[in-house]
Parts: sequence; C-alpha cells; structure tokens
Amino acid sequence: MSIRPSRSSAAVALIGAALLLGASQARAADLELEISGVTTTGADKPSQVQVAAYASADIWLKKPTATARVASAEARDGVLKVRLKGLPDGPVAIAIYQDLNGNGKLDMSVIHIPVEPYAFSRQAQGNFGPPTFEQAALPAGTTRHSIQLPAQH
Repeated sequence: MSIRPSRSSAAVALIGAALLLGASQARAADLELEISGVTTTGADKPSQVQVAAYASADIWLKKPTATARVASAEARDGVLKVRLKGLPDGPVAIAIYQDLNGNGKLDMSVIHIPVEPYAFSRQAQGNFGPPTFEQAALPAGTTRHSIQLPAQH
C-alpha cells in the first residue's frame, strides 16, 4: 500500500518551502555611523560629509549600494551621526570623505592623492591606493560603527 500526499498537504509543503526560501533571502538592515574628526570651520562654502556603502567587492568604490550626505555644520564637537537604511544583510564596506569646498567630489592632487579628509570602515588603509573591500568590510549584522576622519588634512 502506498501513501500519496493529498493536494492540500502538497500545497502546505510548497508554502513552507517558499517561506524557508524567503527567510534565507537578503534582509534589509540599518547601520548607524558615528563619524568623528569632522572639520566645521575654515571653508568658504558649507562642507558636507559624503558617505557611501558598498555590498560587494565587485562594486567596491564604483557603484554604491547606499549613499548619504550630511552638512558638516550638523557636527557636534566634530562628530556626526549618520544612519544608512535598507542595506543588504551581509558584509558592507563604507567609504567617506568631507567635501571641504562644496564642489560635490573628492578633490585629488596632480598625482591622484586625495586632498580632502577621507576614511574607510574599520579604519582600513591600502598600500599605494585604497583598501580592498575585504579590508574595509564590516561583518554581516553590524548595526553600529565608528569612523575617524583625519583631524587635519
């Protein structure tokens, strides 16, 4: 004698499988950043701190997963708090810079070295260039992180 599942039990099994699959899909996460070392004086134009989050090595420093801009005037004692919402549930790496002259880009010297304050998550530093995604990546599930901009540049 063989037992065949009824149509209703097959439907329940399919719904259960769909729920399990959905549970393993990437969930949105929020990350609160505390950025210290923000300069609040000495610029002709109001400066901004630009924040970019990257979700993989393939898009690192090319196509951000999330971005934020915060006026440096909002800093208290050189510290800004920024919340990035809806990040994928997985490792993310953060790149930030302070746009001191308000031109909307990270200014570089003639030999392509940044001339405005910048930093990466985990205070990662590269050799003769930016750090790798792996050097800057925060572990999955990180909800708070602190980054220190250079005090003077």
